[in-house]
Amino acid sequence: MVIEKGAKVRILRKESYWYNDVGNVVVIEKRASNYPVLIRFKKVNYSGTNTSNFKLDELVLA
Repeated sequence: MVIEKGAKVRILRKESYWYNDVGNVVVIEKRASNYPVLIRFKKVNYSGTNTSNFKLDELVLA
């Protein structure tokens, strides 16, 4: 299955604050980028943000 806007995804990046948490895909950039997928989470991290960018291979559909 393909990851698209609005999908629920689980984070696989071990060093991420949201490792193994589920978030919603907000944006997938079309142009070449190292971290093209913007994910929004319900809880905030230690710096007060609730979004982060990830690579496609760091995500799996939840």
